[in-house]
Amino acid sequence: MPFEFDTLECNIFGNFKAGDNAGYNSQLLCDLVEANEDGKFNKPIVLQAASLIEVGAFQIFYRAQKYNLEGVPNVSKEDQQKIENKQIDKFAVIIDNLKKYQILDGMGADIYEDLHTLRKYRNKIHIQSHVDISNVAKDEDRVFTDAFTQWSIDLNWRVLSHFAEYYSRPEHIRGFVQPLRLPKLY
Repeated sequence: MPFEFDTLECNIFGNFKAGDNAGYNSQLLCDLVEANEDGKFNKPIVLQAASLIEVGAFQIFYRAQKYNLEGVPNVSKEDQQKIENKQIDKFAVIIDNLKKYQILDGMGADIYEDLHTLRKYRNKIHIQSHVDISNVAKDEDRVFTDAFTQWSIDLNWRVLSHFAEYYSRPEHIRGFVQPLRLPKLY
């Protein structure tokens, strides 16, 4: 696949262990991409990409709920107060709240729909035939194509880069979490 590997200073994590685990999982994603001959690891690659986006997005809301003094750049105090008492823990709810609070609006009109598409594919990890995606084969060896896998890796890089650029923690408390090593399209 046409990827290079790059590091991303992703200072969005308010929970150290979540950031530490994201570092571990970003390296695992890179390992899977490097070993992905004939698409045999497409499904776990999509799972990893979606999971990294989910934890990154969750950290934006986690910080809005827990870090009242620090705040979250580009999230108004009014919106932060609304978020503070919400339970935002499922990927679908996280995506809907990203949209509600316009967290990814600068990434194009389809970004939230794209995340829901990725979420639906990620949910196929359960190997249950009732997880249905419109116009997509039921046979999983035909679901996780190289093209979709490339798309999910690109989406992962773009979303996490957006979070890092617009929602990083204040300068004086950055660097507690290692940079994420991630694949990106070249």
